[in-house]
Amino acid sequence: METLTATRISLEVDHEADACQGMSGPLFLQLRQGYEVCSVLSMPSSVEAWRDEHRTARKRSDRATRLGYHFREIAREDFGADIHAINTSLDMRQGRPMSNGYREEQNFLPLPEYACERHAIYTYGVSADRGTLVAYLWLYRSGELALVSSILGHGEHLKNDVMYLLFEGAVAKQAHLGGHFVYNRHDSGTDGLRYFKSKLGFEPMEVEWAL
Repeated sequence: METLTATRISLEVDHEADACQGMSGPLFLQLRQGYEVCSVLSMPSSVEAWRDEHRTARKRSDRATRLGYHFREIAREDFGADIHAINTSLDMRQGRPMSNGYREEQNFLPLPEYACERHAIYTYGVSADRGTLVAYLWLYRSGELALVSSILGHGEHLKNDVMYLLFEGAVAKQAHLGGHFVYNRHDSGTDGLRYFKSKLGFEPMEVEWAL
């Protein structure tokens, strides 16, 4: 069995702001139970560096751009109908039926104005040429952790490589903060998901979670 070297990821709970501690503490408790080996990508120094390292992802992201798609930071409350359409565009994901939580239209409230960019929820999306949202990513930043919390694309647009454009945009927004992207446990999902993660640069790593 391959021995993995543990990567230490600090959620930086020692920030003085109550909001920072309020985000770090619950995440720490969640991640220390069952998230010992995760899919991890050490934060590239820049999106250009990431593109240089990952040829397949770069080509697929560029293809989505040529097809008229655009990455953007979004306010979720402005795209409730589009998010619902994405969530219900496929009956099955990763070999399993979509849960009822995804089938019901959600009423998103505006996120707070975060005082600290290292403890915040970031909401990213990819839109088609007419502005319709076709993919989204909710990213939880807590210190060195950039957690891919939710990521989903509309079934009709997946073939156009919108998910690669989505992640490239997230790299561009997060690179200056350093740390590590974490995308769930490494053994989660299907072979197709693991292939996607590998092309983005994720690798299995044992994680030592720290406050």
